[in-house]
Amino acid sequence: ICGKVPEFVEADRKISALAEAAYKKKTTVVKEYRHRAIIWGVQSHFYFDFLIWLQNCWGILPLVDMLSLVSTKMISEDDPEQAIYDMAHLYENMIMRNRTHGGYKVLLDELWEFCEEFRADTVILWEHMSCKALDGMHGLFEEQAREHGIRLIWAVHDLMDPRVVPRASLRQDVNRYMRSVLREEPLDPSLEEIDDASSW
Repeated sequence: ICGKVPEFVEADRKISALAEAAYKKKTTVVKEYRHRAIIWGVQSHFYFDFLIWLQNCWGILPLVDMLSLVSTKMISEDDPEQAIYDMAHLYENMIMRNRTHGGYKVLLDELWEFCEEFRADTVILWEHMSCKALDGMHGLFEEQAREHGIRLIWAVHDLMDPRVVPRASLRQDVNRYMRSVLREEPLDPSLEEIDDASSW
């Protein structure tokens, strides 16, 4: 809503103040982080609690998601003319111009660049079951993840309808990988299997 509602501005200030205070104190959300993850692919808003669950159940810290990574170039704060060019660069690389229509380069090549830049050891790859682009490149993701030494966890979901792939099934994808491949135990075993009956 771009700050058009006064209540938004005030809420934003309060949330930012809380985040800044926690950052200064180096406060962590969970007791332990075991892995640093890039979240790749198009996620559904039906599953947003999934990222919180990753942290609390398995100690997987979601660093950033694909749709946020249109550019890591900073906008100039000193030179107004350069700032205009920097903003133009951002518009040239907006999500629908870049991530969803860029093919091989933005889906594969840039993923490994971001893993290096953010020092990520894991990729959680949202596999929307109806997306032909990601499904068609499944083998390439697997092959290149091995080449780069990155753990790759496929999280199957349905972008439009959570009844097709329930939240519990999505979490099971991670549970199986963490237990069978990494031989790890959850930080909080009570979260491994949870009841979604009261979720909305």
